[in-house]
Amino acid sequence: METGGKHVWPHAQEAEEHMTTNDGTAIEEMLRDAEVAAEPGDMATGQVISRSDDMTMTTSQLQSAGWVYVYDTRTADRSVVNRNMLPQQLQKLRPDGSYVFSTRKPEGIELMRGKLKCFLHDDEPNREQYNSMGLIHCTKSNLLTELDRERHMRYRHPRAHATLENERVREDREADRLERMALTESIKAMTESNRRGNKDA
Repeated sequence: METGGKHVWPHAQEAEEHMTTNDGTAIEEMLRDAEVAAEPGDMATGQVISRSDDMTMTTSQLQSAGWVYVYDTRTADRSVVNRNMLPQQLQKLRPDGSYVFSTRKPEGIELMRGKLKCFLHDDEPNREQYNSMGLIHCTKSNLLTELDRERHMRYRHPRAHATLENERVREDREADRLERMALTESIKAMTESNRRGNKDA
């Protein structure tokens, strides 16, 4: 009898469950041995979300499938992946048929390391201001380019990124306002000078 469900041939299912990488490592083994990574973002258990005179709201518990590290098999660059997405990431292939990611750091590859620090690093010149804004601290100090630093800030620290972006927009608007005021005062001064000159003529 046929059903409406999708039929999976036993041999095909068995082959899928025992897929191996190019070096012979079983994918299910890499799933099991994946190195646990910290939860991305700014939220942490016990963190204050909002505070008023009568009530303080804090996070009591964070729940997710968990996050793990994966490594590019050619560059050894490390990324963070949610466990729910890990099987799909480990099955990504390059055009030559080699796997893109592994949960095991490739050996014999010298990782390119930059020298740029996260904007939220303790050594950044605006750190005192960021402390007053309640922004978190970050120890990341090996970013290669300004684009990498921007992407790191946007995706690893979304709340802090949004806060600083709002502050930048506010400062730009204030600068524009002061510039318009200065221009207005300059025009008024020129008009007054011309008026007096006409009187003296």
